Amino acid sequence: MSLIILSEAGYIYGFGHFYRTSGICEKAEKEGRDAMMYLVGDDVAKENLKRSFVSFKDWHDPAVRSELISKDDTILVDSYHVDIKELEELQEIAGKMIVVDDNIRLDYHDMNILNPNYFAAYLDYPQDHGNTFYLGKDYTLLRDAFDEPVTRTTAEKVTNVLITMGGTDLKHMTVKAIDTIRSVSDDVSVHVVATNAYTDIDEIRSKIGPGDTLYSNVDADKMSELMRTCDFAVATAGGTSNELIKMQCPSALVVVADNQLLNTRYLSQAGCFDVIEDYAETVIKGLFSYEKRKAMADTLKAFSSTGSGKDLVMDIAFGK
Repeated sequence: MSLIILSEAGYIYGFGHFYRTSGICEKAEKEGRDAMMYLVGDDVAKENLKRSFVSFKDWHDPAVRSELISKDDTILVDSYHVDIKELEELQEIAGKMIVVDDNIRLDYHDMNILNPNYFAAYLDYPQDHGNTFYLGKDYTLLRDAFDEPVTRTTAEKVTNVLITMGGTDLKHMTVKAIDTIRSVSDDVSVHVVATNAYTDIDEIRSKIGPGDTLYSNVDADKMSELMRTCDFAVATAGGTSNELIKMQCPSALVVVADNQLLNTRYLSQAGCFDVIEDYAETVIKGLFSYEKRKAMADTLKAFSSTGSGKDLVMDIAFGK
């Protein structure tokens, strides 16, 4: 029995689907299970995603996927570039199939649907199409480093800030965030997570001071440490938001894809995060307030869950 993940990654695709499903492969490897991730990707992805379980294949090609997938395999599809017809074809050649969905993107039928977003339980999925649904906070897709709960103490003074804009940062928010933090205090250490896919990486490097750190190719252990120890974060609103919730890290989120809108609206209205839209400086400066960060951390603690979508996928693929 094997587990196969089908997705995409790159400069245009982003890296969100890779990061949220990579924890499944990592868990499978630790348990001695056979797992592989096939990605449609560009040179940026190939340079930045060198993992033992990653292979770049055009699995949309029927001839290619017929060589990759058999009835002995469970496949997990996390892609916005498949339609119902292709899902039907994939389900026909695999033993089992799980589809990751964020916003009822397709008219699914007779499939296992996993929505790992906190707001998923409030979506109006049709109940008469033969699907089995796994929805909400108990099915978040977190890497192993984020499994353990934390106990956060909110510091009165901000001394460390995390900036993590994912694989590309098309909105150049990293530079804006650094400049805003510097306008408030020169004493804050800025921890910037970036990749060589950033078109303004040289400008970012020029702004890194003696007390700051620029990280590349950060693994899950380091990212969880940064989220635990930094006073707040400026981050993208995708799967990273689930990691920030688990680490109880107050944050300002940037929406970089349409599929993040509903989750971000739900979480911000609940008081978990602030959202950066037109006035980034105002939102980021607001997180220097002890009262705001303390209220966010308390709300995040209440939202955090011990459930995991990884366990669900492993159970379906390999049995309990």
